[in-house]
Amino acid sequence: MLSKFSDPTRSRDVRLAQTHPTCALSSSRELRRAFTIVELLVTLTIIALLTSIMMPGLRAARETANRVVCTSNLRQIGLALYGYTALYQDHLPSTIFDDDDTTAPQEMMALNTGQLPTADSTPQADGLGWLISPFVQLIEDPHMLYCPCHRGAHPASRYEGEWDSSATERVYCNYHFIGDNDRELQSSRFLFMLTPDTVIVVDGMRDRGDINHRYGTNTLRADLSVRFWHDRQFRLRNAINMVDGEAPAPEQTYRELWKLFAKVD
Repeated sequence: MLSKFSDPTRSRDVRLAQTHPTCALSSSRELRRAFTIVELLVTLTIIALLTSIMMPGLRAARETANRVVCTSNLRQIGLALYGYTALYQDHLPSTIFDDDDTTAPQEMMALNTGQLPTADSTPQADGLGWLISPFVQLIEDPHMLYCPCHRGAHPASRYEGEWDSSATERVYCNYHFIGDNDRELQSSRFLFMLTPDTVIVVDGMRDRGDINHRYGTNTLRADLSVRFWHDRQFRLRNAINMVDGEAPAPEQTYRELWKLFAKVD
């Protein structure tokens, strides 16, 4: 009985194996398709190596893109400054931080006077802050006063909604204004009297954290051109050697920096 039924069964299995030869090898082929630990480690190593090669290029591309945005910001600031001088008899925006009573060139990034060292003074717009002041409002979006490359203590997010000139905390932007008072010549700066190459706004330089770009700074000139001042020797960073909370650089340092920016790069 066993032999009678086993032969047909065996014959049927043989026929199935002949009809579907891949069925018997499917499991072994699936095993061969899987990665071994060595292959997986080699693949991950190659990916890590390629990523490390590409990252500097990606960072450079992002820096270039951000510099383009920064350049556009400065051009808009330049147009707003021209609009301001048209409204106020060629005067540049006034700043209390560079007048005869208060000499603080490091504070020329401030948009308002905020927490003045002198007592009993009402906070008001100052420097580039006049361009977004409700009295003038030549720049509608205050974010334009902030560089996308900034990694210091004064991002736009810190002052979101506090750009009103009456804010008691001193509000800073990411750009440094030369001011309306030439202390060396002891005279006011009038835009029409400035030479085309005169630098009037640069990237922030209150302290080292405010230097927006690693190898230089964008400069807005009196003719509304924006040029990048290259600084491979880190002269700006070495000159502004303070960090937040330390004593500021001497007034003469800022004067020398403005002269340095004006040189053809």
